[in-house]
Amino acid sequence: MLKFIGSGSAFNTKLGNNSAYYKVGNQMLLIDCGSNIFHRIKENNVLEGIEHIHVLITHTHADHVGSLADFIFYSYYCHGEMAKPNVSVYSVYDVKIEELLAINGIIPEVHCITKKISSDIQYKLNFCKVLFERSSHVQEIPSYSIELYIDDKLIYFTGDTNSLKASLRTPIESTKVYDYIYVDTCKADYEGNVHLSLRKLSELVSPNVRSIFWCMHLDESFDRHEAEMLGFNVVTNEF
Repeated sequence: MLKFIGSGSAFNTKLGNNSAYYKVGNQMLLIDCGSNIFHRIKENNVLEGIEHIHVLITHTHADHVGSLADFIFYSYYCHGEMAKPNVSVYSVYDVKIEELLAINGIIPEVHCITKKISSDIQYKLNFCKVLFERSSHVQEIPSYSIELYIDDKLIYFTGDTNSLKASLRTPIESTKVYDYIYVDTCKADYEGNVHLSLRKLSELVSPNVRSIFWCMHLDESFDRHEAEMLGFNVVTNEF
């Protein structure tokens, strides 16, 4: 469903920073814009035919926002109508994305449009519905998962996390039945890990529902074959 520009964790430079997108007509949804994502977007002409980009930000670690300022400046000066903002950035209030952009010279409402929203409330974009939920990650930086409703499909994108909410573990008992669940998964498995190990994911999710789970944000030691043998899907970069 979602297409991935990068699917790696912070240090997995081969797969690139984890970032997904979806296009509808001349509109594009982009989830996160890590340090090497702008380069991949530009080199692969991802913006061809696109007039407006809606960027959803999970949190402010560099592998999720590291090239966001470059992307906004490029879109403002080089893509579309010159000096007209064509990027909208959505984030929860405590993520403080405007402060981060200001450090990089981005002026909200001039170079881009910023949308500060509340968690646990569904918002309607041009072509989809979006809801942010707080996820368990590092204490210092608030991180959010994202629920999307696009083209009659219900999608859950965990962002960075080391746990799963109960309704994802047992979706049959939930009032919401997801079509796709994209989940932060790594091979690294140790006490205090701020990401979800494949072993822990296997303990949390029963085999009969694993077919809707897609592993992403993969570390360098992640074994794709092992995950698939366990019944999970693994995302593949489009480029």
